Amino acid sequence: MQVISHFPKSADVQRALCKNLAEVQAKAIIERIQKMNLSEDDTKRLIDLICDKVKLNAGT
Repeated sequence: MQVISHFPKSADVQRALCKNLAEVQAKAIIERIQKMNLSEDDTKRLIDLICDKVKLNAGT
């Protein structure tokens, strides 16, 4: 199987692409959390855990 990938060479376009990807991922996470029908406190705890995990992974 062949996979062809096109990635922008311009740094500005790369940043825009990363921003768009982050927005799509964040929206998907929000939708998934909303479908879970959690209490407000549980939702906050879950979001805090996700943020902590992202910060931890960003540091590595």
